[in-house]
Amino acid sequence: MTKRSSITPEQGNVPSGVHAMRRGGARREVSDRVSLLGPDGRVLEGWALNVSRGGLRAILEEKVDLGEQFDITLGAADDGLTRKGRVVWVQEEPDGVIVGLEFTSLSGMHKSVPPVAPEDAAPDVAVPPAAPVPDAAPTDPTPDGDG
Repeated sequence: MTKRSSITPEQGNVPSGVHAMRRGGARREVSDRVSLLGPDGRVLEGWALNVSRGGLRAILEEKVDLGEQFDITLGAADDGLTRKGRVVWVQEEPDGVIVGLEFTSLSGMHKSVPPVAPEDAAPDVAVPPAAPVPDAAPTDPTPDGDG
């Protein structure tokens, strides 16, 4: 019997044959080697089943934990695409696990930068410049008019 665990919310009733859209783009079926490098140096090898802009699904022989972070390399180590990601669902099978990995870096062509501390972050809302005031008589800030 398979057991599936997920850190993503359930999508409710989805019609048969329709995939819930949680990924960042359309899936593309693949059959490529995938290598996961953990922060502790642990390396897991497996096969990618499909990939999208937002992540991939892979078969691994070793178990992984939900939320676990990896450097994910799709293809050969010397010329493959490497991105940072995390485990968002795990389906245990008798001979290993099938996992859903979400990419967490912006692209595979750069090293991820550490997150910005909240006090250094830019505000979420841009404040537009003040609109010009229509022709109005200037007001004198002093009560007696002697400016």
